[in-house]
Amino acid sequence: MTLDTRLNNAFEEMMEYRQSVGYATATYRSSVPPFIKFCIKKYPESERLTSEMVDEWLSFYPYTNNSKAAFISLLREYTKYLNFLGYNDFIPDDDYIVKRTAYSPYLFTDEELSGLFNTIDSYTGRTCGKRYLPEVVLPVYSRLLYCCGLRPQEPPAIRTEDIDLNTGDVYIRQSKRHKDRHIIMSEDMRILCNRYDTIVGKRQWFFQKWDGTPYETSWFNCVWRNLTDKSGISWRGVPRPYDLRHAFASRNIIRWMNAGKDVMELLPCLSAYMGHSELTSTLYYIHLLPENLRRSKSINWSLLSRVYGKEVQEFED
Repeated sequence: MTLDTRLNNAFEEMMEYRQSVGYATATYRSSVPPFIKFCIKKYPESERLTSEMVDEWLSFYPYTNNSKAAFISLLREYTKYLNFLGYNDFIPDDDYIVKRTAYSPYLFTDEELSGLFNTIDSYTGRTCGKRYLPEVVLPVYSRLLYCCGLRPQEPPAIRTEDIDLNTGDVYIRQSKRHKDRHIIMSEDMRILCNRYDTIVGKRQWFFQKWDGTPYETSWFNCVWRNLTDKSGISWRGVPRPYDLRHAFASRNIIRWMNAGKDVMELLPCLSAYMGHSELTSTLYYIHLLPENLRRSKSINWSLLSRVYGKEVQEFED
């Protein structure tokens, strides 16, 4: 059995098992297969995964500190499974432990967001299937990410059956902490998804490549660098695709403030929409607002302190 066949077969078996016991697979599917492809291409004669392969991949792929820690954690579980099957593949040891650090989100200005989406709409990529050209997928993919406040790993996992193009209902399957949720798209987003669906036709995944597999998070991460560069936003390690989720949350809160609405009453709705397990995760976004807005009477800081104390999360969820 070739390394290619063994690694991919074992990976699919592991994903089937995780699904059967109710665990999510989206993060694994967006993170591990690119590593497998890299190893097979670079080491076609190898019979097992080695520490050299892991080291070279970590040098090659543009991980942030936190995303590297997440990848190593996933790879460790996958290689443990390979060893459970009786193979002698390298399992990342304590030398590969990466300490996660709190990330300071990039806060887009209105001009930067406008420039970013203008760049997205004029983007052209390379592929070999006319119905699934990246320039057809990218504008819809990016807007769904931003307009619905999705996590970066959620759009690739959406199947065509998960979106009701008549009502705008989107079913997000077992995302973070294995939670399902339903969200409703805006009318503009629903119309855009309808147009996209008409163009690309019948398929399994809503964002599907020419080979029948979904577009991966890794694909969008690679494209993202070009997008931010071309739109005039300096990269410097930020912004990241995740920051579109931050923009969605903070702009909704600002819109409620400007409309004179009770932010305290609406925060639980935002929390449920974004799939947060605790309301404190949503309060994180209030701390990202400009100082003059944080002083707004729409936010009852006294009530927040009494209910939640000072334990507002300082990380994204």
